Amino acid sequence: MYYDKIHHKKILMPEYGGDGKKEGGENAIDPLMAFPGHLAPDGLLFYEGNKFPEKYKHGAFIAFHGSWNRAPEPQKGFFVAFVPFKNGKPSGDWEIFADDFAGGAPFMSPNEAKHRPCGLAEGPDGSLYVSDDKGGTIYKIVYKGK
Repeated sequence: MYYDKIHHKKILMPEYGGDGKKEGGENAIDPLMAFPGHLAPDGLLFYEGNKFPEKYKHGAFIAFHGSWNRAPEPQKGFFVAFVPFKNGKPSGDWEIFADDFAGGAPFMSPNEAKHRPCGLAEGPDGSLYVSDDKGGTIYKIVYKGK
């Protein structure tokens, strides 16, 4: 089964007799947070630093590696998202924190992405590091204030 984030339902997969409407997974727990399909979350980091504004403290950064099977639609999901947390649970909607790793105009083949975020680390100074396994790059993200 998969979780349909638009209809807020668990749907039985076609390979198990589903038709895109038939519900399944009655004994499975609903997710606390749902993301679009085919985006491949690869890295997760709970931020404990003091480099970014307070809203990021204890929240989750997620590196999305990007899609590979959205055909005939363009590929998507090459970004780092942020989910705010309070008392150990998501406390708001997720948002895109750093975007456009793929670079350029929409494309059909995932091989056309210039960069694909995959790992996250927090530096000793509170900076956020993002690794990229397509372009071989390590990005350092710092907050310099307004």
